[in-house]
Amino acid sequence: MKKQKIVTICGFIISIVLLYFALKGVNYRELYATLRGADLRFAFISIPCIFLCCTLSSYRWSKIAGNGTRFRDTFIALFSGLFINNVLPARIGEIVRGYVLSKRTGLSFTYSVTTVLLDRFFDLVGLLIITFITFIFIPWHVLPQQVKLVIILLIALLMFCIGLIFILSRKNLANKVAEKLHKVKKPFISKLAKPVLDIQENLNRINSPLNLVFYITIAVATWSSMCLTLYFTMLMLGIKLSFITVSFVCAGVNLGLIIPSSPGYVGVYQWLFRTLLVIFSISNENALAVSIVFQATWYIPYTVLGAVFFMKEHLKIQDIQKLENNIEE
Repeated sequence: MKKQKIVTICGFIISIVLLYFALKGVNYRELYATLRGADLRFAFISIPCIFLCCTLSSYRWSKIAGNGTRFRDTFIALFSGLFINNVLPARIGEIVRGYVLSKRTGLSFTYSVTTVLLDRFFDLVGLLIITFITFIFIPWHVLPQQVKLVIILLIALLMFCIGLIFILSRKNLANKVAEKLHKVKKPFISKLAKPVLDIQENLNRINSPLNLVFYITIAVATWSSMCLTLYFTMLMLGIKLSFITVSFVCAGVNLGLIIPSSPGYVGVYQWLFRTLLVIFSISNENALAVSIVFQATWYIPYTVLGAVFFMKEHLKIQDIQKLENNIEE
């Protein structure tokens, strides 16, 4: 069985198991009452925040890609990738982003994918910074021991990411890493040599302190927009927490999405929200309501607009599946 199929099956199993735990013990009457009492006026604030998040992300990616890449190109490619992640398993949306960007700009597919990887790298750094900042203001004693351990590991990951940026931005070091990867007999690892060199080329182009600060600042602003979306979503449901606490939860949920899952993160999303919001004395029913409404806030526009762009690019699901097979080979 191919690795991709194994990952897909595991993702569905994990989603089903976590959805079971997310729904366990929930009073559905209370859940319905919470959803029914939603103040929809806040939707007119939360939805624009989602689009601000995507706008900032597309702008950052266009600057990272360089070579005259337009905001329009990265915006369409971004939504195409988000659409694929929402409807297909195995999360190949990042590959689709690179494919669409390559198709629209004429840049090589390999180069386009490495710009996606670099963009996601800055994305991760921005998310880790928000986690670190909000963690400072969260009372240590309210956090379960497991959460404390995860946060410490995330701070270590932030330090690792900063160190990795430094290593890959140095041509000599990047060449040595690529050379060692190329010598590895396993094809999957040896193929990483070329992306390492492409990433180094990108970093070399943007490798000034001001540029790095600029990209990280936009990444922090991007995730802050997502945190605002969650904040207003909770207000919509009559749930009041401080913006710092909401940002901590938002960052934790998004970092937790590395867990394999079904398309659209169903099950994993609900479990993460329940696990994190219960820490701050939010009932299971309210936590589940937040996860449902917040997920709908981004899932619907991502899927609808992404599908429109996907079709306008004359792409087909079969094309993406062929692309996925070629990557596996």
